[in-house]
Amino acid sequence: YGDRKLLFVVTALVIAIEDAEPFDEVRRELAVEQVALGIPFHVTLLFPFGESEDEARAFFAERAPFEFALTRVAAWPEVVYLVPEPDGELLACMRALFDRFPEFPPYGGIHEEVIPHATLGEGFDAPALRDEIERRLAPHLPHRCQARDVSLLEELASGRWRERDRFALGR
Repeated sequence: YGDRKLLFVVTALVIAIEDAEPFDEVRRELAVEQVALGIPFHVTLLFPFGESEDEARAFFAERAPFEFALTRVAAWPEVVYLVPEPDGELLACMRALFDRFPEFPPYGGIHEEVIPHATLGEGFDAPALRDEIERRLAPHLPHRCQARDVSLLEELASGRWRERDRFALGR
């Protein structure tokens, strides 16, 4: 391609969590880079995504809004997260997205199973910190969430992220 550089836009489809300040306080300590890059507290539906904005808008217009709650703190070896429950609607939406856009396997296909979650922090011994984080966030749980729309986040050339578009659930 000679001197031409190929530019790939990295995007994600997420449900941004409203009234997230108690969780952002923890994220400012444990997810410093994500917060600094402008990534909101969220539940990921599909990452990476692509440039199919019109198709995504039509996809979400056909899905009904739904509710869930972030109910408890959980951990994987290097990730502390909040568990959304019930997760049936989230899973159904995620699976339908995976089927509709097979060219974008979730997380690049590195996980056999994708579990709905809202990451609080990563890159450390998460189980060791789980109890402390649970104690700090207990007064704020469960946190009720209304999925009324989906944000299309876009990574800019600077590495920062921004909301490029928002797709309403339902018509």
